[in-house]
Amino acid sequence: MNFKTIKVGRANDNDIVLDHNSVSRNHLEIFFDGEGNVFLTDLESVNGTFVNGKRIIGSVQLSKNDKVCAGLSDSIDWQSSTFDQRATGSFTTVNSTISALQPVNKIRSSFKLVGITVFIILSLLSVFYFVNEYAFTTPKPVAIDPEKPNETVDQPVAVTEEERKNNPSKKITYDFSCLDDENDLGTTKVVGVLETIDNTMTNAIGGEVSIQKEEEVGEQLLADCKAKYSFIDSGNKIENLRAILSLLVSKIKDKKGYHYAIYLIESEELNAFTAGAKIFITTRMYAFCLSNDELACVIGHEINHNELGHIKQFLQKEKILSSQGAALSQMLTIPFGQKKETHCDLTGIDLVIAAGYNGCANSKLWRRMKEESSEGDYNVLENLLRSHPYSEKRANCSNNHILNNYGFNCDSSN
Repeated sequence: MNFKTIKVGRANDNDIVLDHNSVSRNHLEIFFDGEGNVFLTDLESVNGTFVNGKRIIGSVQLSKNDKVCAGLSDSIDWQSSTFDQRATGSFTTVNSTISALQPVNKIRSSFKLVGITVFIILSLLSVFYFVNEYAFTTPKPVAIDPEKPNETVDQPVAVTEEERKNNPSKKITYDFSCLDDENDLGTTKVVGVLETIDNTMTNAIGGEVSIQKEEEVGEQLLADCKAKYSFIDSGNKIENLRAILSLLVSKIKDKKGYHYAIYLIESEELNAFTAGAKIFITTRMYAFCLSNDELACVIGHEINHNELGHIKQFLQKEKILSSQGAALSQMLTIPFGQKKETHCDLTGIDLVIAAGYNGCANSKLWRRMKEESSEGDYNVLENLLRSHPYSEKRANCSNNHILNNYGFNCDSSN
């Protein structure tokens, strides 16, 4: 009987070498037990091992036609004749070996005992991996762009859905009182009430807007941007953005069904915007963000403009005003309102933390944004006309949300 283990990864000492940024140096191994059984084990890879699109934990037994992927690389053709020859060495197929080496009952029992022992060991490794991978930390994707590292400081850790379900006090809440100001003469509450009335009226008389319609508008916006900007379609920067987007989208709860895509456009505007699940990041915004964690906060914010129905309400309002559809140029600076912008900040933070990034990066980003934009101090009259909250308030709201829902003080990690 011939056992064989095939190691797969980016390092040259693997049996199968996959040259892809999302593949770890030692990513996974495939174990052939000589009786036709094949076991797949993830070797604590950063970007995960996937079977039929589902990330595995520890080890699983493979079935015929299972699709195996390492990170974001193409699927591994583990059943091909070339791969099979590497796995079986002296014999051509597993089945022919079994036929040629019919063991006696005693030998077969011995191998069954070995198999059970291997299974127990793999199970224990699986439990250890689960505790290490999920109880203490969630892996971030590989930092594809060397200029955008992942933050390594202490950060809030995601609370599992099971824990929140079993403990109602851990349910995520969204508190917008952080927008109030002792000097606003009550204007912030007035603005909030007016926004609520506006949302209610828009939903009541604006008619239905399908996701398909939203995505059609996104396609129109894409065409408009292509006529106006140059796009960066290859290289570390766009690949980095795509990896971050993919991880964040995988953490969305109760997905609406959007097909997300992200684009990097050459522009000196410090901006990011979205419509119809198309997300656009300017080169200046990309450069302004110091880490992947800050980029994730920006992308998570834009994702939630879609998931929370803000684009839908914008299109409903256009219909109410008898416009011939949304003016595409407005999509770059849609006036969603202070509460909506804050809601996207906070739900974006939830996505960021679930994906293993540092949610505290959002407050650091907005405090630097205040300096970059020369925003100035709070002004009650200006506040009445602003569609976005003051940057300092956005930073404070971010810290309050993380402290209240994750029990982590962002200021203590700075």
